[in-house]
Amino acid sequence: MDFDSMQSDSVVEVRQEQLLHLYEKTGLSFWGNIVIAIILATMLAIDSDAGRDQILNLFIWFGLIIATSIYRLIITNSFEKERNFTQDRINYWVNKYVNISTVVNVLWGGAGIFFFPETLLYQGLLFISLLSVLLASVPLLAISRATYYLQMTVVLLPIAIFILLHADREHYIMAVALFTAAISLLAATNYIYELLAELQQTQSELLEQANTDQLTKIPNRRQYDQSFKTEWRRCTRDNLPISMLLIDVDYFKKYNDRFGHSQGDECLVNVASRLGAISRRPGDIAARYGGEEFAVLLPNTSLENAMMLAERFRTGVERQAIKHPDSKYDVLTVSIGVSTCHPMQCNDANTDTVYPAMLMNSADNAMYLAKRQGRNRIATQGCGEQKIANILHEEARKDAYRAKPEKTPEPA
Repeated sequence: MDFDSMQSDSVVEVRQEQLLHLYEKTGLSFWGNIVIAIILATMLAIDSDAGRDQILNLFIWFGLIIATSIYRLIITNSFEKERNFTQDRINYWVNKYVNISTVVNVLWGGAGIFFFPETLLYQGLLFISLLSVLLASVPLLAISRATYYLQMTVVLLPIAIFILLHADREHYIMAVALFTAAISLLAATNYIYELLAELQQTQSELLEQANTDQLTKIPNRRQYDQSFKTEWRRCTRDNLPISMLLIDVDYFKKYNDRFGHSQGDECLVNVASRLGAISRRPGDIAARYGGEEFAVLLPNTSLENAMMLAERFRTGVERQAIKHPDSKYDVLTVSIGVSTCHPMQCNDANTDTVYPAMLMNSADNAMYLAKRQGRNRIATQGCGEQKIANILHEEARKDAYRAKPEKTPEPA
C-alpha cells in the first residue's frame, strides 16, 4: 500500500462517517415529512375552493408521501452499520439514499402544481411547506452540492413554472417571494457546503496523520488493524486465504546502541521502504507494527506465495550489506514469521471457527521461532496450530530453569 492509497483510505473513512451520520438523521427527516404533509393536506382539504376531485388527489398524494417515507425508513433499518465500508459499498448506499430522497422531493414538487391554491394565505402555506422540506434535505450536502441542488430543482421548479404560466399581480408577489427565498437558501447552503468541505479536508488530514507512522511514513498499527478487519471479512465472504508476515529486525537494540538513534531510525526507514515490493496489490498493506517490527497483510495469498514473498524480502535486506558488527551475520538481517488462515476452515480439530487473532498469534509464534532458530530466516505456523507455541513455551521454561543460580551445599 503506497502513500496515495493511504490518502484514499482516509477519504473513504471520512465518507463512511458522513454516510453513517446521514442515515442516522433519517428518522428526523421521516417525521418532518409526515408532519408537514399532514398539515398541508389538512389545510388544503378544508379550503373552501377545494372540490371532491382535488380532495381525492390530496389523499393519493398524501398516501404516496407516506409510502415513500416509510420505504426510506426501511432502507435505513436495513443499512449495514459497519465501521469498515469499501468504496463500492459507500457508493451503493449513497445512491440508494439519494434516489429515494429525490422521489420524495419530486412528490413535494408536484404539490406545487397540482394543489396550488387560489388564496394568498394557502399559497403562503404551500410555499413555507416546500421550503421546510428543503431545509430537512440539507444533510444531503454531506454527499455533494450537486445532490442538494437537484433537490432544490425538483421541489421549486414546478411551482416556479406554474407561477410564470399564471401571471397576475398575486402570482407576481409569490414569484418575487419564491425567487428571494431561493437565492437566500442557495447562498446559505453554499456557505454550509464550503464549511463542510473544509471540515472534511481537515478531518481527512487528521486521519491521515493518525494512520501514518511519522518516522517511516507507512501505515501504523491503527491503520493496519482497520484494514485487517476489512480484508478478513472480505476473505471470509469470498472463501479466500489470507496471509500475514511479521518481520523483526535482528539485533536492532544492539545496532541502535552502537550507532545511535539517528542511524537506528535510518535503519527502520530503510527496511520500511522495501516493504512496497511485496505489498503492491490494492488489498495488501504493510505497516510498522511496533518498535522494530513490521507486519504485512496479504489477502488472497497462499502460504507458498507468502513464503516466497517473505524470502524475497529477507534476501533483499541481507544483500544491502548494511554493516552490523554486533550481529553474527555482520550485516543487517530480519527474521520473518509467516502464517496463512482460511477463514472458513481450520486445521485444529478442537476449533470450529477461525478468528483474526489466530492469524496474528500464529505469525507472532512463527517469528519467535525464526529468532530462536538463529535469526535471518523464515518460520511458519499454521493458523490455529498450537504445536509450535507449545514447543516455544517449553524451551522458554527450560531456559528459565537453566538461568536459576545453583544452590551451594551448606557446610556440615
